[in-house]
Amino acid sequence: MTAAAAPPDFQPSGPPPPPPSFRLQAPTYPVWVTYVFLGIIGLVFIAQLALDPGGRQTDPIILYGAKVNILIAHGQVWRLVTAIFIHVGLLHFAFNAYSLYNIGRMVETAYGPLRFGLLFLMTGVAGTVMSLWFNPNPAVGASGAIFGLIGAEGILLYRNRALLGERGRSALQNVVIVALINLAFGLQGGIDNWGHLGGLLGGVLLGGAIGPVWAVRAEPFMPPAILDANPFTALRWLLTAGFALGLILWVGLFALR
Repeated sequence: MTAAAAPPDFQPSGPPPPPPSFRLQAPTYPVWVTYVFLGIIGLVFIAQLALDPGGRQTDPIILYGAKVNILIAHGQVWRLVTAIFIHVGLLHFAFNAYSLYNIGRMVETAYGPLRFGLLFLMTGVAGTVMSLWFNPNPAVGASGAIFGLIGAEGILLYRNRALLGERGRSALQNVVIVALINLAFGLQGGIDNWGHLGGLLGGVLLGGAIGPVWAVRAEPFMPPAILDANPFTALRWLLTAGFALGLILWVGLFALR
């Protein structure tokens, strides 16, 4: 017995089956530099408590590490970095440590340890330099570097918004709202909002220069995958050096005023 052939105008019933769906994973990195910075901040704060247990504002760490404009102008440039790791009081320390723990892990996961470490240190210095120009008062704290991480997270989401879709756009809106709320909160007295703004702008600029740009790899005989089209090559080192040189020149101009 032979099977009868289907008539020429035969069409299968129902719509065609949908194409198979799959979800691609963006490149991620293990988190450890965030914990190193948290450890340093914690150890510095413990040392402050040991050196000044009564809170009499005689802590040598603050005396020799805070951002003090006149001293930086006269050559104590290490204060541009040391001020990032010093905090005044338990509340100041706890708030910045909590913020670094949450924001730092997200940024390091996407940027990787090398780029994350450079971002934290250099945007922290950018915040200190902005404060140097526009805030005459002494200042300490990691919040400028944390704002730098917020700026880097924002530029990452913005430049990859087409690939991330609606979830990425929603995350970008949240980053913008968080930055604006914190800047508005910083308008109160006693908060170095210039340092926050400097860190934020530094994060946007440096994140734009060295941050990941994700692209879908679609090659014959290879499964689709998301790759970083902006790896940290010699050009990224050059851009990082240019950013650092700009900070150095800005400090030099301040000293010459």
